[in-house]
Amino acid sequence: MLIFAFDRDWTVDVNPHPHHEAVPLEWVRHLAHETDHAVYAIGNQELTEEAAIPGVVDIVGRHPDHWDEWLGSKQPDGYYEQFPLRRERLSLIADLHPDADGYIVIDDLDLSDVEGWQHYHAWDFVPAVRQGDIDPDLPWAGEPVADGGMPTIAGIIPSGADHLRRFLREQDRTPAFEITSLDDGVERTWLCWDVEPLLGSYGRAVAPQLRCTPLDPAAESFSVAADSVEKLSVVRPSPDQFLAPAETQAEEAIALARLAAVNPDAVPVSAILTLLDQPDEDAARDRDALTALQRVAATRPDECLPAIPILKSILTSDSEHGTAAALATLGHIGEEDAADIAPLADSIAPYLDAEDETIRREAAHCIAAIAAEYPDDVAETQMELVEIVRDGGAALGHAVDALVQISEEFPLALEPAVLPLGEVLRDSSVATRVRIQATLAFRNLATEKLTLAVDVMDDVAAVFDADDYRLRNNALALTFDFAEYQADLVKPYVDDIAAFLTEDDAYTRTNASGTLARVAGDFPDAVAHLTPTVIDCLSDDDHRVRENACWALGYLQASEAEAALKDRLDDPADDVRDKAAWALSEIHPL
Repeated sequence: MLIFAFDRDWTVDVNPHPHHEAVPLEWVRHLAHETDHAVYAIGNQELTEEAAIPGVVDIVGRHPDHWDEWLGSKQPDGYYEQFPLRRERLSLIADLHPDADGYIVIDDLDLSDVEGWQHYHAWDFVPAVRQGDIDPDLPWAGEPVADGGMPTIAGIIPSGADHLRRFLREQDRTPAFEITSLDDGVERTWLCWDVEPLLGSYGRAVAPQLRCTPLDPAAESFSVAADSVEKLSVVRPSPDQFLAPAETQAEEAIALARLAAVNPDAVPVSAILTLLDQPDEDAARDRDALTALQRVAATRPDECLPAIPILKSILTSDSEHGTAAALATLGHIGEEDAADIAPLADSIAPYLDAEDETIRREAAHCIAAIAAEYPDDVAETQMELVEIVRDGGAALGHAVDALVQISEEFPLALEPAVLPLGEVLRDSSVATRVRIQATLAFRNLATEKLTLAVDVMDDVAAVFDADDYRLRNNALALTFDFAEYQADLVKPYVDDIAAFLTEDDAYTRTNASGTLARVAGDFPDAVAHLTPTVIDCLSDDDHRVRENACWALGYLQASEAEAALKDRLDDPADDVRDKAAWALSEIHPL
């Protein structure tokens, strides 16, 4: 029996790595339920439900004497106080199966140092399974190979043109195709980079055709009658099969770009740099080389550092040729270490107002990466970023990210962005992550601009009913800040805020009760009708909610709360006891 421990994100195909092959979820399920092997979820615990396998809580549950040590008690928000670390989880699993034949962990994190466990990345595990290295009895071991001798990821013997079209529609990020056709009794096989239905050929008057682009970068595309296709396979060529046919620099650039699209770890960065450092101008060659570099930088940014002088020269040239790819590469490098691209801030900033939306997006990505560590270096870009927020589009998320980072150091830099950010917050078509960032920007600005609620309170209240609890809670936390100085603007929303007092999340209830307490301090009549609800908060599981309820009831001088407040005089939390005594003194002042 083998023991398998699976991470989820960037490992299983429910959330695959953007540039690598993932383990199919059906494999995890099969291993767990159709074999004698034991399978556990050690990363994102959503996999426990998706694959119906035990997770961390189940693992710890089989060590009952150590429950408190590893998990502690369950919190009001449904989470435990703590979780064992990833390597500790593996140790706990191994203890459950001391006589197993082997221990295999599949995770995008490198766990090769864990004693007794064999670590695979998903993109290494999948071919190992197919080659029979894990368990030769698994149904995917020794999968059929195409005529060219390459392992077949998927394939069909088509029943007709529509079958081919449906199959091709299901393929995404396919490494390559091998297509075999029979024409006038002659069978031919091609290794292709791409195969797609030829538009217009699937009508009744024209025999359906497939457009095939050979993997050989020197070969021209050709068409094949769909009805002549005998077999179509998705295959994984070796790096050498991508690169060997190239005879010119232009062909090599095409081959490197294609290889980088499906296997960026196999691309030699030095080969790309050689192509980019040529004295002659070749727009097509340079475009493909930059595309390859951009794709490699997404997974191996450190290895792309030698390209920075070349990328800078592209940004400072008079042409926008290659600018988008150069900026995208710098963005990947900057995400890894902003210090590597911060010196280029002045060269990047002018592209924030480029007409090309892709260039604007990649420039904003770079500025956001720099702003995360060096906000001083990009603070002067605030107006260009505000303009991007006002216009929306593909660069919006990065622009908001950059403004949030700049506002950490310079809160008032956000003043020109207040109204556009309010629109972003209200717009349900904008990504939730970006709308959450808008609330963080407002919280930064609120530390310096105490009248901010005048401009944005209505926008903030508009997301009280948002579907995402993080967005709702951030909006509520911002309202709590506003209530300290401008309770009059929060006052119209007290009923909406009171609805949050029954939320499962303790932070949400804390923010709601605290906001009501602040409003009650200035406008008790506006909150008085909520007194029974606030009294109920005195028995909340979270001590912060109980403390806030004491504040509110004291401000309300709520005599009907006297008995409940007296009970809080014995509360286990010191602050709750103090505030309960204060509230009682407000109800019966000396």
